[in-house]
Amino acid sequence: MKTILFPTDFSENATHASRYAGMLAKLYDANLVILHVHHIPMVPESNHSFEVRNAISLNEKGAMEDLEDFTKKFMEDSNLPSERIIQRIEYGFPAEKIVEIADSIKADLIVMGTKGASDMLDKWLGTHAQEVMKTAKCPTFTIPKKVPIDYPQRILYAADFKEDEIAATEKLLNVAKPLGATCKVIHIHEYFEPNVGHIVEETIKELEKKFENEDVTIQQIHRSDIIEGLEAYIKTYKPDVLAMAIHEKSFLSNIFNTSITRHFIQEAQLPMLTFKK
Repeated sequence: MKTILFPTDFSENATHASRYAGMLAKLYDANLVILHVHHIPMVPESNHSFEVRNAISLNEKGAMEDLEDFTKKFMEDSNLPSERIIQRIEYGFPAEKIVEIADSIKADLIVMGTKGASDMLDKWLGTHAQEVMKTAKCPTFTIPKKVPIDYPQRILYAADFKEDEIAATEKLLNVAKPLGATCKVIHIHEYFEPNVGHIVEETIKELEKKFENEDVTIQQIHRSDIIEGLEAYIKTYKPDVLAMAIHEKSFLSNIFNTSITRHFIQEAQLPMLTFKK
């Protein structure tokens, strides 16, 4: 883990999430790139192009000053050495630019704050965090504003047991092992799902054999509803992080991600780690 990307909009939520990013940068001994994407300014369509460029330039100047102030406060709070902090200002649409910059700097991890879905528009269109989670190639940590900043020691991976769970669990361990965190893989099986019991049993056997020497446990639970079952398990197990895999190919998998992952990122009750399967 060499490079962590931390996007910020200078909000109170971003300040809170920056503490988590700083903590992870220390634990991973990684460099931290603090990124601010300033928005396209709202100008009348009748304005000339030079006026638009001037508005963008003024917007960027203000953003650079804000980034300097944000970074200064971050350094005071985190005690992260200045040589391990890089500041970047970009212009464009936030989610697209965050993913683009993550690719260009070969980020190993993205850490960003999330307020969850604060209104019906967010629930319908999704948040910036959701867009980044869906498209980023590297793992993404999303940090709700109300969660305590503490070392992640218990990671709960809610697995759907579709596609390659061994590769997915290995990706999870790449993030978890440097933290010294334990991993629990849980599969919640709905009662009405037909003819999948043997697949679940075989997958569990494969995972137990593959990771018998790792700090990983695997469990399946039967529930009538996946979301309710997972929420109940979270209350009992009390993980520090909820992890989920994002699929790229399967239409059915995308339905799973839409209904399950979206629910938990919008509710934003604890830090969430997502990664590509």
